[in-house]
Amino acid sequence: MNYLQVNKVTVSYKKKIALKPVSFEASQGKIIGFIGADGAGKSSLMHTIAGIIRFDGEIVFSNQSYRSPKEAERLKHHIGFMPQGLGLILYETLSVREHLEFFADIRGIKKDREFKAYEERLLHMAGLSQFVRRLAGNLSGGMMQKLALICTLLHRPRLLILDEPTTGVDPMSRLELWDILRQIVAEEQTLCIVSTAYMAEAEKMNRVLLFEDGEIIAQGKAEELIEGMRPFTYQAAPDPAEQTITIHGYTYSLNPLEVKPKEPTLEALFFVNFLKKRGTIPEISIVRKEVGETIPETIMEARGLTKRFGRFVANDNVDMRLDRGEILGLLGANGAGKTTFIKMLLGLLPMDGGELFLLEKRITSANDRQMLKAKIGYVSQHFALYKGMTVRENLLYFANMHKIDPRRALELVKMYADTLGFYDYLDVFPGDLPLGINQRFSVAAAIIHEPVVLFLDEPTSGVDVVARAIFWEMLQKLKNEWQLSILVTTHYMNEAEFCDRVVLLKGGKKIADDTVEHLYQKHPDAHNFEDIFLEYF
Repeated sequence: MNYLQVNKVTVSYKKKIALKPVSFEASQGKIIGFIGADGAGKSSLMHTIAGIIRFDGEIVFSNQSYRSPKEAERLKHHIGFMPQGLGLILYETLSVREHLEFFADIRGIKKDREFKAYEERLLHMAGLSQFVRRLAGNLSGGMMQKLALICTLLHRPRLLILDEPTTGVDPMSRLELWDILRQIVAEEQTLCIVSTAYMAEAEKMNRVLLFEDGEIIAQGKAEELIEGMRPFTYQAAPDPAEQTITIHGYTYSLNPLEVKPKEPTLEALFFVNFLKKRGTIPEISIVRKEVGETIPETIMEARGLTKRFGRFVANDNVDMRLDRGEILGLLGANGAGKTTFIKMLLGLLPMDGGELFLLEKRITSANDRQMLKAKIGYVSQHFALYKGMTVRENLLYFANMHKIDPRRALELVKMYADTLGFYDYLDVFPGDLPLGINQRFSVAAAIIHEPVVLFLDEPTSGVDVVARAIFWEMLQKLKNEWQLSILVTTHYMNEAEFCDRVVLLKGGKKIADDTVEHLYQKHPDAHNFEDIFLEYF
């Protein structure tokens, strides 16, 4: 018998449809996965099932039906909900033990011997038994998520809803979070619904639902869904035909090809769905650089770069080099020090130690940076664009900042919009853009002045599979055609494969610096880059 039934549920925010009619069923003791990009509808459906937001349709949980948050109130004591965001339900000034006391009190849990034993078991499972006196503000990102999870489990919910609990968490902590989930689901027969940004986590779920544009495009066991993509997945075709997508060593086709098949992955579903709905991906090309110039071999060199916030050391004596025409990936979990490092490079944060050289010039003052500003492009983690200006107006504003002639600026805006595929969005405001379009438009704003180095801070976070692939193709073309040097941070370990060299940060310290090829040679048993990363923990 199905424990949860979702019947034709839709969600709208004013005039915007966030979730088209969705139906699915689930039984006890299972882990159901929601996979898709930001804005795909995952969180809206989770909030609906948790009885938090208004919706149309019907949900039946444990034989009780509800059609509104008010009707769901009588079931809330059986539901545990953990929202998206590192430690979002925690309080920095409360210790681990105080959090457990607090959540037990607000849930009205009787603190008898049985509860105390369960509480200690949760602490042990989370590896927090030795840290009960530590304040939440002093925990790592992974420890914060594990604390948030056990706080959500204290009242022994029968339905556990977790919105991207592993996003931004280091790989080791992700494994530990999944170990906790598996134990709880098996022992308590809890129904767990969990969303994720990591495709590799699909194998840990009993069933997955793939979301795109507010609807479920496929559902089933991950291995069965992947197997269903075998007829559409080939090695990269030398001369791609119509109705195909060729990207990152794969060709996806709706029609049979005289090309050797290739082992599919879950990502194939999104590419095949894109082919069915929209056809092939528009060709991305790069505007020709107007002026050639002599570029030094070493673009950026950091020697012993250090940043402290009080007693906390965010970057600890970090050495790093970025060469001409190189894509350097800066990898690590949230809190590893990636964003802090980039902000020091840009002068957004002062250095507390070490030396920095940009384009062979030692940076000692704001004046030094000002002289080099025209050589640097930057895309921040949340696309720092002006929300009250259209795409066209934003680009013209950035062109004016760099003193580009107005007539030339108009030409450049049109060229970038055409070549990067966002011409139809020129008169749209950034807040109304799909994330993938926002991403390309942000890069156009960062390179409109033809820099020699581009800094990108987690540019693919929350972006759908197809848009992410297009983005990396664009970076490769910028590197090859402009000889542009690119430093990109990411917490998606598989994106290391697209970099010429990677630097791994852990706790503000550099733990590896090498080419991807050499790292695989050093770790011959690794199946993917996440396996390599885990060996450093």
